[in-house]
Amino acid sequence: MELATPAIIPALLTPFRPDGAVDRDALRAHVGWLIDHGVDGIMPCGTTGESALLTDAEVVEVVEAVVAGAGGRVPVIAHVGRPGTDATIEVGRRALDAGAAAVSAVVPYYHPLEPAMILAHYRAVMDGLGAERVLAYCIPSHGLNMLAPDDLGMLAREGLAGFKDSTMSADDHDAYAAAVRASGREDFVLLVGLGALLVRSLRAGSAGAVLGIANVHPDLCVRVREAVRAGRDDEAEELQAELAAAEAALMAFPDLKRATAERLGAEAGIDYGPHMRAPLGPLRRVAAQRA
Repeated sequence: MELATPAIIPALLTPFRPDGAVDRDALRAHVGWLIDHGVDGIMPCGTTGESALLTDAEVVEVVEAVVAGAGGRVPVIAHVGRPGTDATIEVGRRALDAGAAAVSAVVPYYHPLEPAMILAHYRAVMDGLGAERVLAYCIPSHGLNMLAPDDLGMLAREGLAGFKDSTMSADDHDAYAAAVRASGREDFVLLVGLGALLVRSLRAGSAGAVLGIANVHPDLCVRVREAVRAGRDDEAEELQAELAAAEAALMAFPDLKRATAERLGAEAGIDYGPHMRAPLGPLRRVAAQRA
């Protein structure tokens, strides 16, 4: 996978039509708009993209639309993580066949796992899909399990392509960065998942970030990256504060999707509905009305 680093990669939202189906037209238009605003890659079907609420067929449908929208201009890294190892490998194969340059897979969730089980999971995914096309992903707020920094270093030495850190912890991110440095892998793609840590992560030598806030403010994310790259420290800190405030204000997915829809409509004339997949969306509202 060729990725311009340090990279700004939106953790892509998934647009739905009012009937609940994936809105492929809005998806392609959003991807094109993001690339026009300077992003370096796209990661669909992750947590921000309501991955756990998508069927396997819908994941492939989203990947196909994103690949079409990207048109080879930036790589697509499709999230394919499922609670089961075999299911992750199968969805991963389908995503790669649909044109994804690489896949990411969250630490398996729902069942509590021992560290050895997590390592075995990733080794199987790496064997099944090609280690050079697999990124691990950790978001403890949405699962029971966490990939330890030392185990990440071990997987890096075994060929894992990269890792998205969504622990939302500066200390944890520092530990992951140290483990990657200790592995000797200069080509390892370490990505931070929190905009508020972007400057800190880039200064520590990360490969960039995968950010939900980049759906609506890709230009601001790119400006932070460029200030750090140019050594404009004061500007970088000011922009970082602006990015962190914007991120905090839109941390809830419905708010982020609504703001994205509003900006896309106002600036680009893109019809992008802010609908969430049930139970995050319509069914929850119906239940509240019945109560």
